[in-house]
Amino acid sequence: MSLYDLESREQSGICQQVSNLSPRNREVEAYIRDTVNTREYHQEIINKLSGIIQIPSESYDDLGRIGEDERWNVFFQIEDYLKTTYPTVFQNVRLDHANTHGLILTWEGSVSPSKAKPILMLAHQDVVPVLSDNLKDWTHPPYDGYYDGEIIWGRGATDDKGYLISIIESLDLLIKSGFKPKRSVILAFGCDEEISGENCGRPISNFLHQKYGDNGIYLIMDEGSTGIQREFNQSFAMVSVAEKGYLDVGINVSSTGGHASTPPDHNVIGILSEIVVAIESNPFSGAVTPKNPMFNFLECAAIHAPVSNFPTQAREKLPMASQGDISSQQQLSRILDDMRYYFRTSQSVGKVKGGVKINAIPETASTLVNLRLAVETSIAEIEAHFESLIIPIAQKHGLAFEGFHSLCDSSAKRKICLFSVDALEPAPVSPIDTESFRILSGTIKNVLKPLGTDDELIVTPYLMPANTDTKFFWASTGNIYRFTPLNLVHSLNRAHTTDEFIRADEFVQEPLFFATLILNADDAVEP
Repeated sequence: MSLYDLESREQSGICQQVSNLSPRNREVEAYIRDTVNTREYHQEIINKLSGIIQIPSESYDDLGRIGEDERWNVFFQIEDYLKTTYPTVFQNVRLDHANTHGLILTWEGSVSPSKAKPILMLAHQDVVPVLSDNLKDWTHPPYDGYYDGEIIWGRGATDDKGYLISIIESLDLLIKSGFKPKRSVILAFGCDEEISGENCGRPISNFLHQKYGDNGIYLIMDEGSTGIQREFNQSFAMVSVAEKGYLDVGINVSSTGGHASTPPDHNVIGILSEIVVAIESNPFSGAVTPKNPMFNFLECAAIHAPVSNFPTQAREKLPMASQGDISSQQQLSRILDDMRYYFRTSQSVGKVKGGVKINAIPETASTLVNLRLAVETSIAEIEAHFESLIIPIAQKHGLAFEGFHSLCDSSAKRKICLFSVDALEPAPVSPIDTESFRILSGTIKNVLKPLGTDDELIVTPYLMPANTDTKFFWASTGNIYRFTPLNLVHSLNRAHTTDEFIRADEFVQEPLFFATLILNADDAVEP
């Protein structure tokens, strides 16, 4: 019998599923379920989401300091909207501000945080900008929050205003039900997640870390990139327990200029092009290792998906890969090539700059390469890889070379210089053998349904290929989970592009999920 046969999962202990977890407070749970399932409630919460979408809270890469750049002022409108829309919540929570626009709502529990660590739910108020040239491509204007009877359209519907409304709505429901928490509940809303989070995400983290200390938070919930999906003809609830790392590599090439009528054999643009070709010709190799949460997902799929739908070759390679066989790990990556960027570092040349006039030899050329780091690698390894590719090119053209940890003096001539921007190591992998993960899994089982006709929705660890504000909270807890409790399709419901949307029938159920999670986490507090 194979290790990944369905019949052997009890003996192997792989991908064990918990039972549905219902709150002990049946009265509160019934109140919330009954409320959420009414037509009047559906229209009410849809209107709330539509209203916040109508506030164009765009964050821009070139924003100045808060208090100096007037474009930040739109977030005052978001705060006012939330206070007006949720008066009951703001009457029962303590509101703190982190760097003006970072909002921290604390619903104090009856038990001290030293005995019952708080639960923290994150969301962000900002959205990526809508380009004016693309307005014509939207089915409905991006900031109308239009509801067509099935879908709510608009920038932020999925990323991340739907999530924000859902978690604050869950508090509103719980407060109105008469529930009194033992464990404190914290909601924190950043203002700049789409541009790295330094203006709100980090200040929020600093505020909470100063208050609760290392490992002072019970668990963190934030948006996820997958949610509920059907893979290998099986429904999975994909909880991201880690994120890939992030790095932008800058490359500057400088040399002497001159008149275009007497050019050198290779000017800086040609040399930079040679570098780009070398980068793209040497992509990072992939390997499916047990360090990656995706390995756990594949094990779950091998056990629970129909045998005919899971690749036979992958099933055969998993046991050896789990024991550290490098060849099997590399072969798994090739077999599952359509998922390759979950298993390897990605690289994308995103910006190129060089030359100002057609009849002048350019003196400088530069590029920026965006990388998302596999969980098994590090920034130092990526930097060493780039240096190994580029040093021979510098030598070939008689150029000086300065690596990542040099001063990179841009005024110096005849040189190739490398530098790093926004460097972030891969996130620590949150454990799945903890009480908090079991509570989250049980809540998912209790509230959410499989796609199609499956008998069971399988909860599995997963990997977030992008980054969220959770990157600032590693010291606050090891239990960080990124999960959106709905089916995300068409590139995360077209987040970051035209016609972003969220399906109303799924959205209206989200507050039930978050409220149930709060109740279940509260039940774990020692009496």
